[in-house]
Amino acid sequence: MTHRILVAEDEADIRELLRLALTAAGYEVETAPDGGAAWELALARPPELVVTDLRMPAMDGLELILALRSEPSLSRIPVILFTAYVSSDPRVSEAGQIWGVEVVTKGSIAELRRAVARLLRGEGA
Repeated sequence: MTHRILVAEDEADIRELLRLALTAAGYEVETAPDGGAAWELALARPPELVVTDLRMPAMDGLELILALRSEPSLSRIPVILFTAYVSSDPRVSEAGQIWGVEVVTKGSIAELRRAVARLLRGEGA
């Protein structure tokens, strides 16, 4: 069975890199250019896991996480916050502590793939 992953990333090059890396690992990947578009996709076709950037237009990653956590049908979907702002934005640690989000530093595709595999096996953040 192929797992479905939703990626929300505003930078087209990074979005494509994530799509290629996760597809190569055997996952079905749907992408969105911002949190708002990702939210609409999640409502229409709930993914098994969400990978989101932090800073995006329309709806940022934390707003997307909050929306997912407040919708009963989507609230248990594992989320990975894939960001370059791990140490410089205090909201990142809040996302991990309050909303149970896995945080992965942008640029580490191998770490992202390990986190995806672990979360899809049900081994929480």
